[in-house]
Amino acid sequence: MNVLIIEDDPMVAKLNADFLTNIPSAHIIGNCRSTIDAMPFLTNYSVDLILLDNYLPTQTGIDFLTELRKKNNQVPVIFITAANDMETIQKALTLGVVDYLVKPFTVERFTLAIQKVINQKKLISQIDHANQESIDALFNEHTPKQPSLSISASLPKGLAKLTMEKVLKKIEDESHPFSTEELAKKVGISRISTKKYLTFLVESKYLTEDIVYQEIGRPITRYKKT
Repeated sequence: MNVLIIEDDPMVAKLNADFLTNIPSAHIIGNCRSTIDAMPFLTNYSVDLILLDNYLPTQTGIDFLTELRKKNNQVPVIFITAANDMETIQKALTLGVVDYLVKPFTVERFTLAIQKVINQKKLISQIDHANQESIDALFNEHTPKQPSLSISASLPKGLAKLTMEKVLKKIEDESHPFSTEELAKKVGISRISTKKYLTFLVESKYLTEDIVYQEIGRPITRYKKT
């Protein structure tokens, strides 16, 4: 992902660049102090994301973005600025910024904004026609993509709320189908106890299960989020 930084404060510009080095897919193609300096990069490169300040020497970030949109340039933009007045924020929203960070900001918030762009690009590249779930994922990264599960005191007999929370936390960390034994080791409980929790989660339609046949040994049941 080619990222163009437009920031007149050298310290903030360096901070943006340093934060981006922790994101493997991000490649900085330009680190400019004004929109005039940035124009050659927009002309000569394929820019996937702009990190844009509002208070710049030659024109504001809002004015610059307005010009881009008039030229039908729909490059994703994340505003990173000290401007916290509602007029500027509203204009930025109208111009379709992906996110808006007010200085000073944390690396965690910065990473969340970048990841939002990555997720949107990934989703767009994977689908030809959208359903409501994929549209919700595009427009609101906080829309749950998985069925939610309410942990209440009415769990079946033999299942503890605190243990269920630990099980769900480990399941959320799994990016691939997993077995009962694999999950049991991560949670720190017995395989038999883990199986009870997994059975409940399958019955609740939070998980699906699939039997994997091996060339040697017994088949293994693997689970994944629905």
